[in-house]
Amino acid sequence: MSGERPVIVCAGMCNTKGNEIRFLAEKVRGFGGDPLILDLSLGASVDFADIPVREVLAAVGVEQASTVFTAPRSEAIETVGAAGAAMAQRLVEEGRLDGIISWAGSVGTTTVTRVMRALPFGVPKIMLTDMASADVSMWLGNKDIFIASPTAEQGINAVTYRIVSNACAAVVAMAKVPNEAPDVKPLAAVTSYGTTTPTQLHITRFFESKGWDCGTFHAVGVGATMEDLIRSGVITAVVDMTPGELTNNMYDSFYGIPKTWDGERMTAASDVGIPQVVAPGGLDQAAYNGMAQFAPEYLEDFRTGKRRGPHGSDKPYVHNEGVTIMVPTLDEIVELSAYMAERLNRTTGPTCFIIPMRGWSAYDQSEEIATRDRGWAEGNGDGPVWEPDEKYPRWSRRATLMWKELHERLDPEKVDLIAIDHHILDEEFSELAETIVWDMINGDWRIGKYEDMGDKVLDFEDYDL
Repeated sequence: MSGERPVIVCAGMCNTKGNEIRFLAEKVRGFGGDPLILDLSLGASVDFADIPVREVLAAVGVEQASTVFTAPRSEAIETVGAAGAAMAQRLVEEGRLDGIISWAGSVGTTTVTRVMRALPFGVPKIMLTDMASADVSMWLGNKDIFIASPTAEQGINAVTYRIVSNACAAVVAMAKVPNEAPDVKPLAAVTSYGTTTPTQLHITRFFESKGWDCGTFHAVGVGATMEDLIRSGVITAVVDMTPGELTNNMYDSFYGIPKTWDGERMTAASDVGIPQVVAPGGLDQAAYNGMAQFAPEYLEDFRTGKRRGPHGSDKPYVHNEGVTIMVPTLDEIVELSAYMAERLNRTTGPTCFIIPMRGWSAYDQSEEIATRDRGWAEGNGDGPVWEPDEKYPRWSRRATLMWKELHERLDPEKVDLIAIDHHILDEEFSELAETIVWDMINGDWRIGKYEDMGDKVLDFEDYDL
């Protein structure tokens, strides 16, 4: 924090929401903060902003604000949003931004959240918008933005006065929270679905037993946040056992990586060089949209048998009201394998890919091994996406295909590829992943070290794939 009174940027389209932005500043001051009005107007300039829009635009080399004011709305949003993001980052570096708050409609929300997403995690960000009841994913992205409804786009009245005042009090209080938690421990990350949770819990307990913290990242878009935290140096080891967003992205699911994110999944650990153990957890499925939003062409795939429905049906499996399970085709498994190999081959640090041959989630297991503790109770038949290999029926058809593809595509001098005769929910998988990542952390890892672990590790040359 800059001082006893945190600096709170009150940002917005001051030419059309001037009264509202000044009200934010007044309340911030009253609650103990020092307001800094940042003008992000698209149609005209104002004379009361602490940082006028011409100064904001100058941050990205745009000298004539009038050219922005006459541009198409979408171009103006992008220009002012990018300039505002650059200005906000500069203010953080100068110690002149401890929090940010805004109040806007759709255009202003789009512009200001572009600025908010450029700020580091932990910097308080509150967006008041009457669009809060809509799909806010395009504004939220992968950042920690608090989005709330003031009930109206503008106007100080008996309803909005209290709501907006509450938000101003909140952002000042948030900015006074110390930056660092006491007794900071090294932080690892593990990715998870509900259908891979038992293994995630096992790995989390392992890290905690070693004196580490372990953050769990649900594979419904938050993998983008994990990637950013790796690049920032906060996360120093990762077990990316459930990169489920890769299939979610493939089908343009609600639960994929946010479209506003500028990064690329499964690249940060390789670029930074931290220990990473990767597995295909959840790639047997995709967390697709609810049945009411299911794309007709995908429903047709199930009807024609291109995608396998559960237990011989011609419909996808319903996970819950908001999530229906999409099943990838074998061609799409090849595509996913190529994607992962291309990114992991860039690695600058210790990297291992483990393929559990007996299945990749609770939904991807045979009746023979299913139990309630494993997420698919005995007596319900095979899991809804299970598809056995014809030659090796205890293994998944997807697993044998991915093993073959990655054996051909991964650089054996950079990435250790391991296949094990276990399911991802087996303790043997958890223990192997834990052994490998801990060896990496302690500098004891090398490619090929785990080849002689009995029946745990399979030899590619022993099988006709």
